[in-house]
Amino acid sequence: MSETRQSLTVPGSRWWKIDFHTHSPASNDYKKKDATVNNWLKAAMTAGLDGVVLTDHNSGDWIDKLKAQNEILCQQSSKSDWYHELTIFPGVEITVADSSSRIHLLAVFAPNYGSSEITAILGACGITSGFGDETNTAASKGFLAVVGEIKKAGGIAIPAHIDGAQGLLNEKTTLTPELKKSLNDIFAAEFRDIHAFVSASSDLKQALESIAKVGGSDAHKPDDIGKYSSWVKMSSPSIEGLRLALRDHVLCVKNQSENPNHDPDIYLTGITIRNMSVCGHIPGQQFAVALHPHFNSLIGGRGTGKSTLIESIRLATRRDQSLSDNPRVKEKIEHFVELSKDKGVMQDDTEILLELKRRGVAYQLRWRKDGNESVLDEMQNDAWVPVEAGDIQERFPVSIYSQKQIEELASNSRGLLEIIDRTPEVNRSEWQMRWDNTASQYFQLKERERDLSHRLAGESHLRVSLADVEKDLKQYEEKGHGEILKNYQKRTQQWNALPREEDFDEIEQQISGIIPTLSFSDFPSHIFDDGDGTRAEIQAIHEQAARELQMIAEQMQNLARDVTAICQRWKTASDNSKFVDEYKKSVAAYNALVDEYSKKQSSVNLATYGEWVSQRNQIQHQLRELESVKKDLKTTRKQIHSLQEEFKVLRAELLNKRTEFVKAVVGSNPYVRMEFVAFGDASTIEREYRNLLELDESRFVDSVYEPDTNRGILYSMVQWEKPGTTEKDLLTLLAAVKTQTVNIANGVEQGNDKRFAARLQRLLNEKPESFDRFDIWYPEDLLRVKYSSESDKSHFNDLEKGSAGQKAAAILAFLLSYGNEPLIIDQPEDDLDNALVYDLIVNQIHKNKDRRQLIIATHNPNIVVNGDSELVHVLKFTGGQIRLDRQGGLEEIPVRESICTIMEGGKKAFEQRYKRISLEDGNHV
Repeated sequence: MSETRQSLTVPGSRWWKIDFHTHSPASNDYKKKDATVNNWLKAAMTAGLDGVVLTDHNSGDWIDKLKAQNEILCQQSSKSDWYHELTIFPGVEITVADSSSRIHLLAVFAPNYGSSEITAILGACGITSGFGDETNTAASKGFLAVVGEIKKAGGIAIPAHIDGAQGLLNEKTTLTPELKKSLNDIFAAEFRDIHAFVSASSDLKQALESIAKVGGSDAHKPDDIGKYSSWVKMSSPSIEGLRLALRDHVLCVKNQSENPNHDPDIYLTGITIRNMSVCGHIPGQQFAVALHPHFNSLIGGRGTGKSTLIESIRLATRRDQSLSDNPRVKEKIEHFVELSKDKGVMQDDTEILLELKRRGVAYQLRWRKDGNESVLDEMQNDAWVPVEAGDIQERFPVSIYSQKQIEELASNSRGLLEIIDRTPEVNRSEWQMRWDNTASQYFQLKERERDLSHRLAGESHLRVSLADVEKDLKQYEEKGHGEILKNYQKRTQQWNALPREEDFDEIEQQISGIIPTLSFSDFPSHIFDDGDGTRAEIQAIHEQAARELQMIAEQMQNLARDVTAICQRWKTASDNSKFVDEYKKSVAAYNALVDEYSKKQSSVNLATYGEWVSQRNQIQHQLRELESVKKDLKTTRKQIHSLQEEFKVLRAELLNKRTEFVKAVVGSNPYVRMEFVAFGDASTIEREYRNLLELDESRFVDSVYEPDTNRGILYSMVQWEKPGTTEKDLLTLLAAVKTQTVNIANGVEQGNDKRFAARLQRLLNEKPESFDRFDIWYPEDLLRVKYSSESDKSHFNDLEKGSAGQKAAAILAFLLSYGNEPLIIDQPEDDLDNALVYDLIVNQIHKNKDRRQLIIATHNPNIVVNGDSELVHVLKFTGGQIRLDRQGGLEEIPVRESICTIMEGGKKAFEQRYKRISLEDGNHV
């Protein structure tokens, strides 16, 4: 989130930096008497103050001067670089002389007060002279009476430096009856040390808990202005806003140096609706609502357009496209969009413009009934420029929940699980990609395993065939014929590998073939002139080369004759060699064997022997290949096992992410508990099992799951929550389901139904990949949601046993506990009693709204008032149109009046929050 001052242009409440105690030269003890009003204002603005309370000692002399110069600076067309808007709260530091001490009391008044009003108030307190003197001037009335005069004049009484000199509690550590009366009559005090009184008596500390601690510089020279200050939450610097903020100091006052004005990374800034039949339909009167970065409340009577506004946001953010699992809400949206022009809200030219900011960049989402126009614009140089939209739901995350969606989530924990899985902490989509990639590898390996196993299936047949062939060869070779054939084959192979006469002839021919190429053509003398001086030289070079080539040609002819001579010598030597003699003997023996078998007319001949040898070699080669297949199969199965373990790791990782997320979000929430049971969601086990194995829903009931007779493979798994089974048994039960199913498919087990067994066996034969998917099937984790009743937060019951209100409370506790994206909820409180609203929703709103934008449509004033809504939007339906009646912060009287008029219990909610304040008292609080 980024620090910002741009909230100045946004309606509703923001934090304002205010110095509650400053002086001017109107105070006698001011240290820089020559300071000018311009010096003074520049110092306040340079300090980054939004508001400053001028509280001179018993004087209002400088108030009009400062206000006048401040107005001049504001109206200047060319402003100084140090200028920014500053609200001056007129005030005075009154010296109250009690019996034993002199106490300083700050009086703060509305910005429209002037010096004369301050003088009149001082007169009412008994100060008519000695203005500016804090030493010798004092009120003639006591502390409580002066406080009363300040209140009567519409001001706020704030004891100055309460923990220091001239402070109401200076050197006090216990609560006396007189002091108790004084503290009961104020609701704010200036503290020099906000941690003062930590060692005071418990009753004094308790009395101080209801008092706002504010900071003031007590500046007696310009340079000290803003040295100490407080951040105050209100719509604009006003006495009403100040009064309410100090009354509700826990939520509306911060004593810190850091600017608490932070905008979320993404938030909606406004929505405009044009040409909807009930909204923005009157020419020139489009419906436009500016939105606050933090907590927005939509209020109005029934039918004033709160849901219309929210569903329009759903359309603009394309969240209607993610409602496939919530048919009731999807049907409502489709009805909202598709109704006829006469009866429905949408027209053909209806247009919704949703402005939002994402990381400081302004965008505008467009939705039109006719689908025309660009989807997304970006603010560039103060103009909307169409840009590529991309995935709108991913780029601009917004969570929208209607009352029906909350009901669905309460009745089906799968919906909650989907929300959890979409969070960045869990990121199910990224996990699913890794799971799918692993599954793809697994399926490829299983297909390879089947292929390798199929190739190995003929190994035993090959080994039998090899044994038969080797037996025949053995018998044949034992008669000696084998040796003759072996010798013949060896000598023939050797003979064929030696050179032949033809080889020498080819060499001689190759050499002779080169000789004609070893010559030049005659010197081209015809292209040289008779008088060319270069001719003689180049001709001599040419002829010399020609003579040398002729010599080489003659040498080559001699080489060719040498090759012929070598061939003759080789032939003579070879014919007389021992090898040729052995070769001729082997040929003679072979020919004699051929003659023998020819004469016998035997069915076994030399060709058969050759076939046997070839067959043996082929079988041996195949078996060697199968040894490689075996190694490959072993490796493949090892990889399969590794991936099977990886699937378990991935599921454990998902469970751990889910568990850690729920633990971080829900933690020790007093109303809701969430826990996961690995593989424990029994609601879809049968459906998933049947889908994987292609079993019709109505068939094989007894074999699959029959709860009435406690039968079926899945019975123990589906009914795991029955006595006798624990969560730890689930993985064992799942393994048993898989083993029994695969055994039946493989014919290892018959089962109770032969038709069921036949169906599985046929599926395994025809679609074995179905069993691959079955191998890695794991039921979904069970999200168990429990709630605690308002009266007993130590005991938690299963959510399904709770009332509608308790279910809604548990779901809301979760939805309001996590996330940074804008959260929009439509009337969440209808089923909740006020205790749940206050204790649950209000507390969660306080924890959420600083980090994210909230937009809640509600009929319950506690959500608006005690939830401390930064901006209240009051809707009304008049003249057939939804209109924005008014909008503003809670300290604005018209807004408070609307809350009390529209919302039952509105006045009570204000009294509960602001305690002694009511709309009837003279201060309109």
